[in-house]
Amino acid sequence: MKKTILFLILVPGVFTAIQAQTHYGTGAGTTGANHSYFGYYAGNASTTSSIHNSFFGTQSGQNTATGYSNTAMGSYAFYNNTEGFSNTAVGTRALFNNIYGDFNVAIGRSALFSSNYYGENIANGYRALYSTTEGILNTATGSLALLNNTLGTYNVATGFQALYNNNTGGYNVATGAYAMEAITTGDRNSAYGARALSSFTSGSFNTAFGFHALYLEGSSCTGSDNTAFGAYAGFAPQGSCDLNNTTALGYLATVTASNQVRIGNSGVTSIGGQVSWSTLSDGRFKKDLRKDVSGLDFINELNPVSYTLDKDAFDKFLGIPDSIRIQHTEARKTPQQQVGFVAQEVEAVIKKSGYVFSGVETPQNENDPYTIRYAEFVVPLVKAVQELSVIADARLKEIAELKQTLHQYIDTPVRETQSADVATFQNTPNLFTAHNEIHIGLPEGTTQANLIIYDLEGKELKDIRIHEGGNTTIKISGSEFSPGMYLYALIADGKLVMSNELAME
Repeated sequence: MKKTILFLILVPGVFTAIQAQTHYGTGAGTTGANHSYFGYYAGNASTTSSIHNSFFGTQSGQNTATGYSNTAMGSYAFYNNTEGFSNTAVGTRALFNNIYGDFNVAIGRSALFSSNYYGENIANGYRALYSTTEGILNTATGSLALLNNTLGTYNVATGFQALYNNNTGGYNVATGAYAMEAITTGDRNSAYGARALSSFTSGSFNTAFGFHALYLEGSSCTGSDNTAFGAYAGFAPQGSCDLNNTTALGYLATVTASNQVRIGNSGVTSIGGQVSWSTLSDGRFKKDLRKDVSGLDFINELNPVSYTLDKDAFDKFLGIPDSIRIQHTEARKTPQQQVGFVAQEVEAVIKKSGYVFSGVETPQNENDPYTIRYAEFVVPLVKAVQELSVIADARLKEIAELKQTLHQYIDTPVRETQSADVATFQNTPNLFTAHNEIHIGLPEGTTQANLIIYDLEGKELKDIRIHEGGNTTIKISGSEFSPGMYLYALIADGKLVMSNELAME
C-alpha cells in the first residue's frame, strides 16, 4: 500500500497550485494531479497530463495515459482508455475498450464494452450498447439494449433487448421489452410497447405504439412508412409484413396490403364523427377529365342485399388467434343486420359491361379481402338521375306532342277547365296493375260516350263504349297492356271532353 499527499502553496499574488493524489493498491498510478486510484493497477499508466480521474477497482482505467476527468468504478472498467476524457464507467468491464471516446456514460457490466474512438453515448444496463465502436449519441437503458449496435447513431433504446440487433441504423427510438429487437439497418423508426416493431429487420419511418404493434411472430419484415396504434395493431397474422405505407388504428386493427388504412377490428359497430369524411377533390390536380361515368345501366345491374357479417370467419381468414379473439366476444353475441352489395357481384358487373367504376377494391394478395367504397356509388347514382331526367323530359315532350296530335286528329278543341255540364273522370290508381278503375261522370242527356286508350304513337289500343249517363266506373285489367306510357281520352257526343296520360307497369 502506498499513499502520497502533496500540497504546494505559493505566495498569493504570484501563483497558487494545489495538487492532490490518492493511491491505493499494487501498481496503482502515481503520476498526474487531482486523482484517486483504488485497486490493483488502477490508473497504472497515468502521466502528468492525466488529471481529475477517479478509478476504483482492479485494473480500472489501467491504460489511461493522458485522459482526464474520467470516473471508473468496477473491475476492468475503462481498462483500455488512453486519451478519452469526461467519461463515466460503472460496472465490471464497463467502457472496457474505450481509447479516445469522450463524454460516454456506461453503467452496468460490460456496458459500452467495445466503444473505442467515439463518444457521447449513454448505456445503462448489462451489456447495453455492448458492440458500439464508432456510434455516437446513442442512449440505451436496459439489459442488452442496443447490444449489437456498432455504427448506428442517435438511437434511443429503453427496455430489455430493445433495439437488440441494430447495427448501423440511426435515429430509431424503441421503448419496451424486445421493442424493435430485430432491426439491423433501418432508420428513423419509433416503437413504443413490448415487442413493438420487433419483427422488422430493416425499413424506415415505421411507427408502432402498443403491445405487439407491427409485430408478426416468426416473420422478418422489411417495409417502410407503416403506422400502427393499438395492441396487436398492424399486420394480419396470416398475411405479409413486407408492406409499405399502411396505417392500422385500434386494437387488432389489421392491414393486408400496402397503401391501406384500417380503423378498428371486426367487433367495431360504429365509426363516425361530427362531420362527414372529406375526400380530396381539387380541380387543380385532376387531369384527363372524361364524361364516361357509368349511370342507369350500371345501377340497374346492381343487387342490393341485407346480410350479417360472420365475424369469426373473417378473423380466422386474417389469422387472428383464438386466444386473442375470444377475449373480446361481447360485440359478436348479437349479429348486426346490414345492407349493401356483395363485392364479387359488383366486380362481375364491371367486368361484364366494361363500366367505369372504382368502388370495388379487389384483393392484392391471397390474404387480402374484397372491400367496397360505398361513397363511390354516389357518382353513378347522380349520373343515373341525370339520365332519367333526360328521359322524363323527352317523354313529357312526346306526351305533349301526342296530345296535340290527338286533339287535331279528333278535330275537337281541348277544354282547359271543367264545368258543371262537362263530364269529369279520374283513374284509381294512376298505374295500371292487376286491377284498375277509371271513374267517369257524364251530364244527363249524353247520348253516346267512348273511353279510348292510345299508345304514345297515337295508335288506338282499346275503345270502350259507355252506355250509361251519370257516374260510372270502367274496370281495366293490367294484363291487357305492356308496361309503358299511354294516353286515354273521353269522347262524349263526338266531342273530346278530356285526355290524360297513364303509366302502366
